[in-house]
Amino acid sequence: MTDISPARTGVAQAGLARVAEPEFRDYVLLLKPRVMSLVVFTALAGMVAAPVWVHPAVALASLLCIAAGAGAAGALNMW
Repeated sequence: MTDISPARTGVAQAGLARVAEPEFRDYVLLLKPRVMSLVVFTALAGMVAAPVWVHPAVALASLLCIAAGAGAAGALNMW
């Protein structure tokens, strides 16, 4: 078992740990890029497999809306 006492972890005697400043990489990881790429790929595959022709502008708008909705759901989930 590991000792996680304040003396071993380097935490000051006041009992408060220093919080690291967030970096840009942390914000990118909150967006979950692998999950978002899967969402966009699945939506694109569905549009390609659709039995009707979809105008490219409508397809692009649909992909953007699906990505925005998935991003919003992810943000609410993280909150």
